Amino acid sequence: MKKLRTPLSVLLAAILLLSSAVCFNASALEKEVWDTNWAENTAEIAAAVTMTPASNDTDRYISWYSASDSGTVTVKNEDSSTFGTFEAEAVATPQGDYRLVAYISGLEEGKTYTYTCQSGDRTSAAYTIAAYDTDSFTAVYVSDIHVSYNENNSDEIRDNAYALNETLTTAANKAAANGSTLDLILSGGDQASEGMRVEYEGLVANGFMKTIPFAPCIGNHDRKSVDYRYFNAIQYGTVDMAVKSYVGTDYWFVKGDVLFMVMDSNNISMGDHEKFVKKAVSENPDAKWRVAIFHHDLYSGRKPNRESENQWLRLMWAPIADKYGFDLCLLGHSHYYTISNVLYNNKPVSPVENNATITDPQGTIYMVTGSINRPRGEEDDIGLREADIGHAVLTTEKIYNLIDFSEDSIVLKSYTVESDECIGSVTIKKTTNEGGHSYSTPAAWYYPLVKVISAIAGIINNIGRYYDNTQLGFDIPLFDGIFG
Repeated sequence: MKKLRTPLSVLLAAILLLSSAVCFNASALEKEVWDTNWAENTAEIAAAVTMTPASNDTDRYISWYSASDSGTVTVKNEDSSTFGTFEAEAVATPQGDYRLVAYISGLEEGKTYTYTCQSGDRTSAAYTIAAYDTDSFTAVYVSDIHVSYNENNSDEIRDNAYALNETLTTAANKAAANGSTLDLILSGGDQASEGMRVEYEGLVANGFMKTIPFAPCIGNHDRKSVDYRYFNAIQYGTVDMAVKSYVGTDYWFVKGDVLFMVMDSNNISMGDHEKFVKKAVSENPDAKWRVAIFHHDLYSGRKPNRESENQWLRLMWAPIADKYGFDLCLLGHSHYYTISNVLYNNKPVSPVENNATITDPQGTIYMVTGSINRPRGEEDDIGLREADIGHAVLTTEKIYNLIDFSEDSIVLKSYTVESDECIGSVTIKKTTNEGGHSYSTPAAWYYPLVKVISAIAGIINNIGRYYDNTQLGFDIPLFDGIFG
């Protein structure tokens, strides 16, 4: 079934925008109204109800914080009859309560449901599970949201959360104007600035992340504390890793013809990531498109200390992208909007100008977006790897990226919230599942050498993070802190 680019899709968008939540719905709120709702709905904000995708496109995870170690999610049909009641699993948090996670299964394409979360004596507001199309769909990609705790300004989280809500509202309106709806929210890491629970509560205070599947990856700021481990409590599609971050790991999910691989680039153990990608690809052989999401920017927005770091990261990630035929990598970290040329073996193989259409590219396109709450201005124009970059924009405005996925193409268009300007666009087409990928591998000695070195470096990195987190007062088992 093709995407309905008719008034029906606009109607579905309106339903989503106007009915997703009682207190913080997904419609455009004036700042004064947002502030009032924030003050009056502290319990709902603190529950941090969140919807995340499951590996099966008809399923969802629903999670929330609760003082009780048991709870359920009740899902209702459009006629208010009960579709099902789903038991939640409990994960104990360092704060002494629980993150409850329920697996919702059996949803039908094209239908809309509502759900509530019950635990203890509390029932959440009612939220919508939006209708969706599995053959062609639209995702919004953001990164470096940086919801920030500031002990000297208690309103900063509220204001950062509003900036995100404004961005997602603008993205939803733009998608509706284009005849589609938002079906997926992708985030490239640094959702929080200090990795604190209260920041994640602010992150999902908007209605969008309660009604549209939200797939975040781990940024370096998310690792500054341990709370991301509990906020994104259940991750799926993973493999047993010898070395991984304590706060989380890689996961994949499939939607339509797209295999999404969400990876933790803070973990520099190449062998573990390669094992994960190999399994994800082998278990999803019919997925035409392979999209990777991880935090670190490999090719643009250089600072001297960042470039030394990314020289190593390129040695690790580029061979994996080449070997397994990644079509698109969505990145963040530098806060500098760029679309790369088609890259293979860490070298450009064909140019990508703005508004380009590339058919059967013989490599991977790497796209980096800006930050929602910490954009870079002209004073941060720190230089680019010019040969690698096809198009770049430095702006202090908030950037969002709409990505239309279909059987034949990926169409990426990027906009700014403030000026409503399209700042970048690229279309990738493939005439076969393989496209132009050659799927070659490095020299026989390369993987074994880099795997050993990167595993050792990953352990050393985790030792430093373990020390930092224990200094913050978290009681972490030594083995778990070092090996994840």
